[in-house]
Amino acid sequence: MIKDKHSTQPSETASDATLVQCIAQINITNLPELINCDIKQEYDQIYLLINHITKRLDNEVQHAKINLLQAAKNGPMYGCLSGINALLTIIHHDKYENQKQINEWRTVFDHLIKICLEIASITGPIVSSSSPEGMMPMELTDISSKDEDENSNGQITSQMLLVCCWRTIKEISLLFSRLGQIGIKHIQNENQYRFINLKQVHIICNYYMEQLLKSRHCGAYELAYTGFLIICEQLWSSNCDELCNLPIKWIENGIKMVQENSLDKNKLCLTRRSGGLPFYLQSILTDEPIKQRGQQRTYVAKLMETLLNIIQNDPDTIQIDGQVLENSRKIHAYNTVRSFYRNQRFANDVFPYIERSLHLSITGFTSSIWMIRNSATLLLSTIVQRIFGPSKTKDGEENLSKKNSMTSREFFNKYPSLFHLFYQQLQQTTRTRSSIESLSSSCLFAILLILRRLYPSPLDGIDCSLTLDKLLPFVIKCEESPLLRIREHSSKALLALIHHDQYSTIINQQISQLMKQPKDKIRQNTLHGRLLQINAIFESMKKNHLQFTFNSSLNLQDMLSSLEWCIYQNNCSLTQYCYLELLYNIHCQIASNDLTNSIIHYMSNILKTADKVTIGSDDLTRILTRLIIRLEYVDAQFKLFMFVEQTRTELSFVETLLSENNLSLFENNLRQWVTDLLLTMDLFNEQLYTKACELLLKIIDKTHNYERLTRRIVELIEKLRRPMSLAASFCLISELLPLCSSSKNNDDDLIKLVYDRMNDFVNGESNDECACAILNLLSKARSCLYNSCNAERKCHYWGLILKLSSFPSDAVRETFIKVIPLIIDDQRLSGVFGANCYLTQNVLFEYFTCDALLYSTSDLFVNLVLNLFIDLLREINSSDEGEEEIRLDRRLWPSSEGYNNVFVTQNESCDHYCACYGKHLLSALEKILGKSSKVNIDKTIAMIRDQCNRLIDIQTEAYNRFLIRQRSTVRLNLMIEFLRITHSLQGIQLEKLPQQWTSHY
Repeated sequence: MIKDKHSTQPSETASDATLVQCIAQINITNLPELINCDIKQEYDQIYLLINHITKRLDNEVQHAKINLLQAAKNGPMYGCLSGINALLTIIHHDKYENQKQINEWRTVFDHLIKICLEIASITGPIVSSSSPEGMMPMELTDISSKDEDENSNGQITSQMLLVCCWRTIKEISLLFSRLGQIGIKHIQNENQYRFINLKQVHIICNYYMEQLLKSRHCGAYELAYTGFLIICEQLWSSNCDELCNLPIKWIENGIKMVQENSLDKNKLCLTRRSGGLPFYLQSILTDEPIKQRGQQRTYVAKLMETLLNIIQNDPDTIQIDGQVLENSRKIHAYNTVRSFYRNQRFANDVFPYIERSLHLSITGFTSSIWMIRNSATLLLSTIVQRIFGPSKTKDGEENLSKKNSMTSREFFNKYPSLFHLFYQQLQQTTRTRSSIESLSSSCLFAILLILRRLYPSPLDGIDCSLTLDKLLPFVIKCEESPLLRIREHSSKALLALIHHDQYSTIINQQISQLMKQPKDKIRQNTLHGRLLQINAIFESMKKNHLQFTFNSSLNLQDMLSSLEWCIYQNNCSLTQYCYLELLYNIHCQIASNDLTNSIIHYMSNILKTADKVTIGSDDLTRILTRLIIRLEYVDAQFKLFMFVEQTRTELSFVETLLSENNLSLFENNLRQWVTDLLLTMDLFNEQLYTKACELLLKIIDKTHNYERLTRRIVELIEKLRRPMSLAASFCLISELLPLCSSSKNNDDDLIKLVYDRMNDFVNGESNDECACAILNLLSKARSCLYNSCNAERKCHYWGLILKLSSFPSDAVRETFIKVIPLIIDDQRLSGVFGANCYLTQNVLFEYFTCDALLYSTSDLFVNLVLNLFIDLLREINSSDEGEEEIRLDRRLWPSSEGYNNVFVTQNESCDHYCACYGKHLLSALEKILGKSSKVNIDKTIAMIRDQCNRLIDIQTEAYNRFLIRQRSTVRLNLMIEFLRITHSLQGIQLEKLPQQWTSHY
């Protein structure tokens, strides 16, 4: 087990550390002999184990000094450190009162601190590199090249080196934090301490500062933050005045260095969100004492004031040696402020600064330095999330939940100065066309991002000087922006500023202005932005079930005649789409033959002239499809198919069809189009393939012969990679297969192909969605797949169902319970009984056994049961490395039933289900063997007998060596039961096991 500390597998390192903990807490009288310890006197078991692992660690460190690359492969150090950490967590340090014992622990801890610092000096250059992910020092490469001939298959990559280094740093950080927890509370002064002294505390703290300020690898500095947080918590509550004042001294020096710009710029990380600098400051201040409940912490307030002053007053660039460079201090200030807003533990401390921080993040959008704009963007998104909460919807920004919004009155009452900031920025950036097209207009994005999260309050303008009507003309003016996202956000933000009763008025005003402007003087950006705003209002009216009416000065015919140029004399797909969307929205509100005829003419023109892919083609395809379906314009189908092919917008077309309900008039031609698409398409776009399968499933013709298409789908399954595509394929086959009519030979060939594809999946990587689709396929296409006269086909059918019945997933079990009653007509599968997966499985095996017993020679069924049984044993005995040899290893032990045993597989929660499934298999096998002629299964018996004896040796060794009993023996019990029913128990060493384990045999 200690040897496994050399493992390079992090999962094994974690489990070995837990195993060491368990062994340390067991009274093992001969432990010194087991670890080859020559100490004569009695020692604490934890002390002996730490000493022993430390010696191994010393050896690995010596190898790392010579060749770090080979150490990363053969002795990565973090395994031993993990074991020591696990043992330190179970030390009851308060029980040591004997001065001799305390001195021994002092020696151990002193050695650990020194060896850890030595390790950090070896691995530190890797994690502190500007690009640690690909770091491979030349001096190490030269050394390792000498060993390549000796081990050509074991080449060490930069990734292996990085994993070794950052995990080692991680374990050192956790070890030092544990030493701090054990020792700091007992320090009174320089001379009065128990385990570690003041000098060692300073050494540990300096290590953390070095890692947090120098490391570039996020894993290294994030774990250093976790450890330093624990140390600072101990320091703030320490009885020693010197230690208690350390955090205050650090933060005061930090604030002073920031103010004086005396930070070591070569040490700090400008990229990676300033690296560990924000974590360093947070770890010091997280446990700063609060003088009075509800008040801010003193030094957090000081730091926030300092950082915000830097952001506000510092220039974006500085001049160094004649070069103009970005102001790194300002970037670090942005990133650090953001980190405090992200940390929930500082929520009350940073709340008073939200208004000012928002102000600075918005103004940061206008910076000419990209890094500052980027940092300001990140700060804005963090503050917006702090104010409005995390997104409650899947599509986030597209459809905001009401839970992520608040009334404009509430928002501006909380942050009144923001209203004036918004007003000022909107006024300045929308004053002229040149200003709205300048770089400074990018701050509009930030303002609109916030405004779109607001909605009007019925009390707007009452007892409040902040009337949103002042912002309305400026937000409308944002329609002219050259930035697409600003135009889109302006259409959403507009809804926050107007009440429902103003909707029709605003729409009429916007359309009137559009009609008055000459077509040769209106820009495409302005046209697009204005149409977006009108359509956004229509969408809101639809959600709120409001009715639109034209006012007296505007009518539909005038609008159609004035704006027809948007289609006939406009080549921009985006604005064509928006205008057709406007007509679609009006058609939903007002029934008009003139409008219908105009839309048909417009669509005919677009379908006739489109011949290439342009920006907005996808949107144009969507609105054309929706209009054709709404107007029932059947004659345009083939033109639309050609348009979709020319513009390569098949995915948008299919997605739109899936969202529409009334396709009855178009089904025949659509069905043929989708069939041709599936027959001819490659799998470059699996998303399109999946959607096409779903669409054909929706409009399938039950009278058509789909043999050719079915064969094509079966062929494509081999090339698919996405689980959704596989599931869609199996779902489609379940409908197509019963509709295939062909000769007997062709039918048998197709069924065999379908079975091969299903078996490939079931025996390979499992996925719940695909497993459920196969269960439905077995149910719906049972008439094709299950042939009562064909034993081989029967065997395939039962094999798949039985294998799927053993899947541990709740989703698969739920589908299994629903599907089995459709396959087996049995009253017991209804009601409460049928809702129980175990009882359903009982009925399933009963019918399977009856089917198998119908044949005098049952080789197929016996082999099926044996294969399923061996697969089950492999799953219980899952091995990551595929080793054939069975040894004392955590992965070979069956898991416990509801307990956290260290000897477990990944299927711990499924053991009981596996045991029931295995018993069903063996019961069926016993019945089949009892009736059928002799079947040669000697090889299987020999293999299971051999594994059974070796597993008995493992369990006996564990029982005798660790004085514990494995709480679940699923695998062993199943093996012994198999040997019993095959009359092959001779030679099985059952006498080695304790009597209470084998009494029932």
